[in-house]
Amino acid sequence: MNEIIVAIFPSRDILLKALDHLMERDFLHIERAAVVAKAKSGEVVMLDDDISADEGGIAGGTLGAAMTALGLVQLGALALPGVGAIIALGTGALVGGLVGRMTGRFAANLLDFGFKNEQVQALAQELQAGHPALVLELKKDPDILLRLRDELKPFNAELVERLHEAKRQTGQLRPKE
Repeated sequence: MNEIIVAIFPSRDILLKALDHLMERDFLHIERAAVVAKAKSGEVVMLDDDISADEGGIAGGTLGAAMTALGLVQLGALALPGVGAIIALGTGALVGGLVGRMTGRFAANLLDFGFKNEQVQALAQELQAGHPALVLELKKDPDILLRLRDELKPFNAELVERLHEAKRQTGQLRPKE
């Protein structure tokens, strides 16, 4: 069972230094990490390693179109007389691209292991502009919070959340009591 811990930093530069520092620690087993920041205009930015459905669709569509066109060439589509080869390859690439795009979007949605949008929006509403948050999903460890607090002390980080799996599934963000 994993838990999510959120740390708020005074600036982006300090957050990056702290993240580099944490990545060097052997005791910390980070499953997933994200940086959430709020601009002065109120816009929320989230950086994580998640693949969006659009990215999956683009990759799938490109691969599907290329594979279909190459497959038709292999089957002898270039031997068709006149513009038949161009029509066959164009139609095949279009159909392959559409099927690949749908498949890529579906696969990206299935593989979406990122943090829930409700969690990010709730966290972003609490953030002040210029004070980004580092969201870490860590392997369960009874004393991880104390060790993490000690590691982040030089970076002036404020640990504000400790979420268990049940709270993560409901999308609720609540401060540790």
